[in-house]
Amino acid sequence: MRATVQAVMPFELHGTRYYQVIYVPEGAATAQQARLSHDMVDADLQAGEVVEVHTILGVVDGIRRAKEATL
Repeated sequence: MRATVQAVMPFELHGTRYYQVIYVPEGAATAQQARLSHDMVDADLQAGEVVEVHTILGVVDGIRRAKEATL
C-alpha cells in the first residue's frame, strides 16, 4: 500500500538498530505504525516521503520509498 511517512524514530535493541515508522496510508484518516529492523526500511527515510508499505498476512515486513509512476 502507498502511504506518507509522518515520523521515523530510530532505537537500538540488543545492539541492533530498529525504526518505529508512523505513516498514513493513502485514503486513510488515521496513522498506523510499524517497528522494523534497519534492513527492512530504506536508509534516511524522512517525514513527508511517500513510501510503499509491504505486508504479509497483515504484518508489515518492509517500508521502501515509492517509485514515481511514469506517464
